[in-house]
Amino acid sequence: MNDDAASEVLIAGGGPAGAALAMLLHRAGRRVTLVSRCRDYRAIEGIARRSLQALQGLGLARAAACAVGPLPRRVTWGGEARAPNAEWLLPRPDFDAALLDDLRAAGIRVVEARIRRLVSRGEQVHCLLADGRRLAAAWGVEARGRAAARRHFRDAAPWSTPAWILRGASAPASPGSAALSLPGGGWAWWSRLHGQQYLQLALPDATLRLARRDPDAWLAAQPALAALWGDTAVDHHYCRPSLLGRTGVRAGRIWRLGDAAMAIDPLSGQGIFNALSSAHGLLPVLDGLLAGESLAPLQRFYQRRQDTLFWRFARAGRDFYRQAMAAGPGAYWAARCRWPDLQPLHLAEPWAQVRVAPGLAIVGTRLAERELVLTPDQPLGIQAVANVALAPLVQAMQGGDLGEARALLAGAGASAGALRQWWHAHPDWPALPGPVTGASHASDSPTAAAFAVSPAASASQ
Repeated sequence: MNDDAASEVLIAGGGPAGAALAMLLHRAGRRVTLVSRCRDYRAIEGIARRSLQALQGLGLARAAACAVGPLPRRVTWGGEARAPNAEWLLPRPDFDAALLDDLRAAGIRVVEARIRRLVSRGEQVHCLLADGRRLAAAWGVEARGRAAARRHFRDAAPWSTPAWILRGASAPASPGSAALSLPGGGWAWWSRLHGQQYLQLALPDATLRLARRDPDAWLAAQPALAALWGDTAVDHHYCRPSLLGRTGVRAGRIWRLGDAAMAIDPLSGQGIFNALSSAHGLLPVLDGLLAGESLAPLQRFYQRRQDTLFWRFARAGRDFYRQAMAAGPGAYWAARCRWPDLQPLHLAEPWAQVRVAPGLAIVGTRLAERELVLTPDQPLGIQAVANVALAPLVQAMQGGDLGEARALLAGAGASAGALRQWWHAHPDWPALPGPVTGASHASDSPTAAAFAVSPAASASQ
């Protein structure tokens, strides 16, 4: 039986990545069908403020309303306790169901079914559902998570990191979460929400085998975890594969998105942010293809973007492992603190190596050539900071034209404060000229919004 609504794009998977891309394509006027089956297992996930704001900005209001917070992000890592920022907790599968409700409310076609097969054939993508229906579209997107990526990894971490999940019914208590490194190697993320406790663990193999025999006894013997878990009984526990790696972003007419394109270390806490960011990166590729643009430059852009982000996430995880090893050396940490390489997470950006060159940037729903600022740390280029084009200011400062630089800053209006703050974070760069004497300083006063670079600032985003 065929069930074909002449979709231009068929998305397999209705998690944050698939839902975000569906909404973006729909807003761009594209015909989208999303196929998903809601998860039925209870879980809790933590997100940062920028991910919550991104959900809201995408119009995924019901999904964003599921978030509980802000809560202090408590971290005990390498023996050091701190609360660096805040996080919000998401109850799943409520969050997943809310994503689909948001899409339906926007007028996007959602098919709730299990996918039996997704294939690229000729000039179309074909999707066979478990109930016998067949869907077709010009382009397809694989957004069913890291399980869909594992057979296609180009670069994978040299270790397997199964996640051991424990769940239990909790007595009424306030929501909370905590992340901690464990003395014998491994780490844990604990959360409590809506009468449920959730604990995700990454442990050395020998420890995991021992712990699974009697989870309650093992927990009771871990002072830090026992203090968080309390006297709650473990109702359910299971292991979930958590391989790390990146794939090629396209197979035929099927594009890979989110964890299906690159599975990052859950230790980074950036899973949902990566999902939403990857949707923004794939939008101009698909919109451009449907408008008749050439495939090759679009694919190169998306692949380079995904590769750059993957190595950055991998190095961030490596640095977390290094911090833990500094407080207590062990085989678990040692195996993880040298991959993927020894390159610093962020490279120095000396003024002498800053240059301006043309390159592709995301402008609206398409890619367009713009003057970009290239640095060793941002090889794909920076288009704007706080929604202000950066290249003209860099060129003015490189040419010593302080009058032009001052005029550009004045023209930035309320965004000038954020731009100045971002610039001043580069100690080797020349000082920007101050505002004109007697002029209002309101535009140079950072507001709450001015402390964050716009998600659209980098050409890679």
